[in-house]
Amino acid sequence: MAGLIRTATGLAIACLIGAFAASAEDTAMPAQTVRAAPDSTLIDASDPSAIAALLASHGFEAVLSKQDTGAVQIKSSAAGESFWLYFQACEADFTDCEVITLSTGFDFETPQTEAIFGDWNREKISKAYLDEDGDPFVEFSINMLHGVARENFADTLNWFAMEMAAFMDQIGWSDEDDTPAQPI
Repeated sequence: MAGLIRTATGLAIACLIGAFAASAEDTAMPAQTVRAAPDSTLIDASDPSAIAALLASHGFEAVLSKQDTGAVQIKSSAAGESFWLYFQACEADFTDCEVITLSTGFDFETPQTEAIFGDWNREKISKAYLDEDGDPFVEFSINMLHGVARENFADTLNWFAMEMAAFMDQIGWSDEDDTPAQPI
């Protein structure tokens, strides 16, 4: 009887090990690339005219053009000032872009110093810098690879417009009068 119990116990353990091994094989997925089906609510940087149409549908100016290099850009405006959308991380022929950078700069008569930014780069998501002439710029880059929701993109535009207005206050920009803007 003890032999029968040992044999039955051995068989039960063997069955459990076999079942576990089979279960592990059944659940193991082979290495493969999984791609999601295209989502019509997503937009990417592959079609600049679609980005321009999205801007226009949300009340932004949208003037699509090409730079001398052939790179695509869209001119828009917020807070009474222009800003640009630059298509970046593209193929050599400026197609299949992966990034859109929102950017604007302010042309002061005299070069500015980084002190004009205060704590901007530590406190804000958009980043400020001075160009080679000492003029302040603010910009924000959006990773568009694999698409972003259209409403998220529109919200990002609105958010950039608000930060752009705050940046103008930060640097003391005003074109309401004919005198050159002075930094704060």
